[in-house]
Amino acid sequence: MKLLRRQFLHLAAGAAAFPAVLRFAGAQTARSGPTTVNMLHLGAVGLSAIVLLIAQRHGFFKNHGLDVRLVAVTGTQIPDLTDTHPVGHIGAPAAILKAARGSELRIVASLDSGRLFNQLVVNPTIKRPEDLQGKRLGARVAGAALWIHTVLALEKLGLDPTRDNITILPIGDPSQVMQALEGGRIEGAVVFGAQSRQLTAKGYSVLIDLSPFEIYGAQDALTVTAGFLRENPDAVEGLVAGLVEAAAFAQSAKGRSAVIETIKAELMIVDDAAAEEGLVQLSKIIVRKPYPSLERLRNMQRIMQIADPRAIGVDVANLVDNRFVKKLDESGFIDAAYAT
Repeated sequence: MKLLRRQFLHLAAGAAAFPAVLRFAGAQTARSGPTTVNMLHLGAVGLSAIVLLIAQRHGFFKNHGLDVRLVAVTGTQIPDLTDTHPVGHIGAPAAILKAARGSELRIVASLDSGRLFNQLVVNPTIKRPEDLQGKRLGARVAGAALWIHTVLALEKLGLDPTRDNITILPIGDPSQVMQALEGGRIEGAVVFGAQSRQLTAKGYSVLIDLSPFEIYGAQDALTVTAGFLRENPDAVEGLVAGLVEAAAFAQSAKGRSAVIETIKAELMIVDDAAAEEGLVQLSKIIVRKPYPSLERLRNMQRIMQIADPRAIGVDVANLVDNRFVKKLDESGFIDAAYAT
């Protein structure tokens, strides 16, 4: 796929409509109709999921001839990519776990760096790290992103889930985890800063803030089945391009209000200041050029093997296919998206 020359003519002319600026020749035309893509997603498990929702709701995928239909994965299941749902915006750990169990998948882009700005928030009775011994924490599912972040927080506190008899319960998405903490089903959870602000206002305590430590956890992953990738490379490139544009828009002045409203809706945040904090954190984790990091994927495997020993056997170099990010990068598409 090549970028249309008019992309740059539009840039030079100062086209007003941000989503309409960037297109490439491989996209479906209006005459042939858009390509329908069913994409599984986990909701706001990571802040980069906000970018996905912006892309879908504000027409960035449509710019590239795609009709993306988001299919929410709820509860504590790890999503299964199938012929019906061949694309997923999921945590990289979920992709690794599925690959470990035999699924033929490829990670084609990762929008966030994996840098953790989360906080371990606990109920008011817990004052010191050792008070967590024998307690229950909440995550979405064992071995996946929030679970990994919880293990990393415990490591930083000098705790070990097995040795210290700390149970990490599968609860669901971040809003459900927060509800479980408020309802007393768990004694603590690793949450986003925006959620932490809302919880501390109700009397909960921050046991550790991971922001200063430059700890890297689970990246997100735009993941596709190998079959869909072989048969629909133009659609996959369109998905990557749409997400890049949405990420640029989310960090622009024009996109500010849309992002804040999406954060509030997805994370069940009612406080405007907390939502603003979420926006600031989003700008810190977004990767401008979304190449998946092999180093960080391998570090996740180290932790994931506690939950599923098969995870360590996945060759993440074969799991990653960064050709579309590379193509958009080298063509100037990514720089042009941010320039607008």
